[in-house]
Amino acid sequence: MERFLQVGKEAGFRQVDLRRLRANVREWTSDGNGEVRETAGTIHTLSVRGFLESGFPVGACLSSPSIKAARTVFRDLQRGAMPDSTPGFDHLLPTEARRMRLEIHDPQVLDADKLGEETASRLCELMIRYADVDLAGWRLRLEERKVNVANSRGFEAKYKKSLFSLHLKLRRKGNEVEVGEQRTHWLHIQPDRLLGRGIFFLGAGPGQALPRRRGIGLILSPFASARVLHDFAAVLRVSNEFAPGDIRCAPQVQVTDCPLLDGMPGSVPMDDEGVMCRETALVEGGRVQARITDLAGAAREGASITGNGFRGYADPFPRARFTNLCVRPSVISLERIMKETGRGVLVTGLRLRGAVGAERTYGASGYIFNGSDLGEAVHFGLRTAFLSYFLKIDRVSRESAATVSGGISVLSPYLRVEAERRKDEWVV
Repeated sequence: MERFLQVGKEAGFRQVDLRRLRANVREWTSDGNGEVRETAGTIHTLSVRGFLESGFPVGACLSSPSIKAARTVFRDLQRGAMPDSTPGFDHLLPTEARRMRLEIHDPQVLDADKLGEETASRLCELMIRYADVDLAGWRLRLEERKVNVANSRGFEAKYKKSLFSLHLKLRRKGNEVEVGEQRTHWLHIQPDRLLGRGIFFLGAGPGQALPRRRGIGLILSPFASARVLHDFAAVLRVSNEFAPGDIRCAPQVQVTDCPLLDGMPGSVPMDDEGVMCRETALVEGGRVQARITDLAGAAREGASITGNGFRGYADPFPRARFTNLCVRPSVISLERIMKETGRGVLVTGLRLRGAVGAERTYGASGYIFNGSDLGEAVHFGLRTAFLSYFLKIDRVSRESAATVSGGISVLSPYLRVEAERRKDEWVV
């Protein structure tokens, strides 16, 4: 890394920062016919940024990193840089790393040759219990990442991380669902739990239309609430039109970005700019208190640096991305919330149908419940907006579940909201 930094400085840049990524990927897939196919590959990229005396940095991504290629890229970047009087932010680049113990790498990656065979055997054994359900396909992916971050201000650090992802496609009587789970350690992937969740979701669809009434209590499962949180996550990034403190939320709702949770797929010790990660309270005390930032956003908006600047595989420039987005649980059990609600709907699935401005419209499915007893499956249309959804959450359970929704790792409890009937849909 030192030699790459030196090449950047020799090209005339005031400061240089780098992110080197090596990812070994193995994938096992099956269409449900018993045959398991395996593929493997390696991703190796070097993302570089060069800072001039002022203005926004220039950058590029090398797919085959070498000193010769880096010298050419830095020279081309210097020649193509446009004059800019905007103040730079290279002074925000970190200067020293901090050692941090975080369990995000599984030694199992060194002995993964039989994972595909073992997964196929385990799923075949589990499916014997469900004679009316077909396993239409499954996919197991193992990715081991080695990340190095360095800059010309003296910072250099690295870490290793493993990611196991298992996805199942289940089918029954023309109805089909897909469920998935992602963890950093293989033993945390539980096919029986994932299959059980899929069977539960299958039972909720298509179901009957939700009977007409004026209002009804909805309890969103962790997987349904993760869907909504993903769709409104932009409000919790810096540069959103709303300022922190302007947005009211229910006092019992607390949302944090938690990068230091052992075993969670979003966990990392530092971001791709070298900023050491820390927990950030985003929603607390009935208000949006903070937003995640990368260094560019923090400099532009005058916001606190949160350590959320991450690059994609081939991105030269970081963007503000979440690590693990967590809704804090309460001490109230789901059973108690259901009994307090009386008659309502346990929402197990949400499919986004449309987005207009701050509003989102979903196709919802779930089960009618009466007290703690589940009844028939139902489906209905649901419409909500960020400003109303987080304000109307009136109960939060103590039970939580982790999932990945739209690329965002989410840890959420069950959330209760009150919905009103308006024409052919329910509105929160």
